[in-house]
Amino acid sequence: MVEAKPKSKLVRAPFAIAGILLIVFLIYGYNASQKANPNPAANPIDRLVKQQHTTTLANPALVINGLSFGYFKLDVSPGATSVRLQGNFTASGGTGNDIEVFVLPESDFVNWQNGHAAKTFYNSGKVTVGNLNVNLPSDAGTYYLVFNNKFSLLSQKSVRVDANLTYYQ
Repeated sequence: MVEAKPKSKLVRAPFAIAGILLIVFLIYGYNASQKANPNPAANPIDRLVKQQHTTTLANPALVINGLSFGYFKLDVSPGATSVRLQGNFTASGGTGNDIEVFVLPESDFVNWQNGHAAKTFYNSGKVTVGNLNVNLPSDAGTYYLVFNNKFSLLSQKSVRVDANLTYYQ
């Protein structure tokens, strides 16, 4: 009768080492891609097969009169994915140094301008300083980043904006 011998531990060792190296490589590759990509919410496949587009919104002194508003128009191309608006803003002027900030799709921007109900992707309320971190729907669209000073009768506001709209296409 022939006895079955257990497999040698030396035969399993190369497979274990290869598995550990693969795990280390995957973790390192993921961390390196996170550092290289400012849009961590982007789908990893998008980052590999699509080109990133960035629109920078920078204005050191956007002046908005009382009973008025200012805005940036944001156009997103067809086929866009992982659409994100990130940045910050600071308001000064008037007694409260405040401003209201909205991110709206085009149709809701028209409704808001005319005093009708509107859906917003972002609504800051009255603030002096705020951060934008807004995920927008994939695919084509026009959005508006609105700085509202309609609530102020006389006071002019100065708004500093530093933001980026990024998407993959």
